[in-house]
Amino acid sequence: MHPLFPHWRFLAAGFFLVAFSAVGQTFVLSLFGGEWREAFGLSHGQLGLAYSAATLASAVLLISAGRLVDHLPLRRMVIFVLLGAAMGSAALAAAPGVLGLVLGFFLLRFFGQGLMTHTAQTAVARSFGRHRGKAVSVTVAGLPVAEAVAPIVVVAAAAAVGWRSTWGLIALMMIALALLLPALLRVPPPEHMAATSQVEDMNHWTRRQVLRDLRFYLILPALMGAPLIVTAIFFHQVPLAEAKGWSLPWLASSFTAFAGAHLVSLFFAGPSVDRFGSHRLLPWHLAPLFLALLALHQAEGPWLAPAYLGLAGLGMGLANTLMGVIWVELYGTTHLGAIRAVAQAAMIFSTAAAPVSVGLLLDLQWSMEAVALLLAAYAAAASALAWWGLRR
Repeated sequence: MHPLFPHWRFLAAGFFLVAFSAVGQTFVLSLFGGEWREAFGLSHGQLGLAYSAATLASAVLLISAGRLVDHLPLRRMVIFVLLGAAMGSAALAAAPGVLGLVLGFFLLRFFGQGLMTHTAQTAVARSFGRHRGKAVSVTVAGLPVAEAVAPIVVVAAAAAVGWRSTWGLIALMMIALALLLPALLRVPPPEHMAATSQVEDMNHWTRRQVLRDLRFYLILPALMGAPLIVTAIFFHQVPLAEAKGWSLPWLASSFTAFAGAHLVSLFFAGPSVDRFGSHRLLPWHLAPLFLALLALHQAEGPWLAPAYLGLAGLGMGLANTLMGVIWVELYGTTHLGAIRAVAQAAMIFSTAAAPVSVGLLLDLQWSMEAVALLLAAYAAAASALAWWGLRR
């Protein structure tokens, strides 16, 4: 029997929490952009500004709220974040105007993209030691599954009952999950499998100590790299398709390569992290994204769409596993929620800033190929900084 199998309920709760964080992820919320612009009389820029403002506000609050997972019982924390996501969904369903829309964005970005993923990864990373990488990989596999399934379901629901009713149904689903997921957590977490290294046993850093550690700032750009790059490119996928001569249906169908590679890479990433350690893999994990960006800069042709998306999926799988493990290896488990909250907030800041920054470059007549080369340079520089920082 695999050593993780006895803890399948605990891991299933984490998997579902990550999967249903899709309600606060850009790949779901962006599907309703047309309806929201029409309903509230917004331009593309105004809607983007509302979304970015809500995202940035959620990141600021997450810095302080993220430490709740260090203090609240896990079942209570799970109920809290799911009911918060339910409130965000209900706010969108009932939004009378732009302020209601922004409130819904804020609640879903804070509880969905922010606290749901943060709670799941923190709880799993804290509870496993020897098999931590595999456990985190199983948990974050919920995200690529959601990437493959959620857009189809949400679009079908919106076509059948309208966007407001769809968000009302999502709110009810979040309430149902708040009743069901704690049942999976009635068994104690596998804490006897945690803290297998001497570093974790003897040296549990506080967040104040971490914020004074130069290593934290040297490795953070690399950990932000994958979500920053993927968000920047995906948000501007229409001009990318135009530049490369791809039809939108072809580009949309190529996203199966991203979801598939993302899922597959998680099951290689987990055992690799357990065997080699996340600190050894971190400086190299952006290599697939670096190759994808170089391909976008140099190559042409229909084959490039699934190729670059597949490489991007590999990079995201590695990044999601490392983000769940690296802080435990470096700083221990006692204050893990508070430490991860800072890193998670930085990641959310980067995903809010990336689309705006690339949009400004496109307005300045940069080509998508030039943008890809700039992002590749960022990946290379961030990897070098991480390599230097982890040698300290």
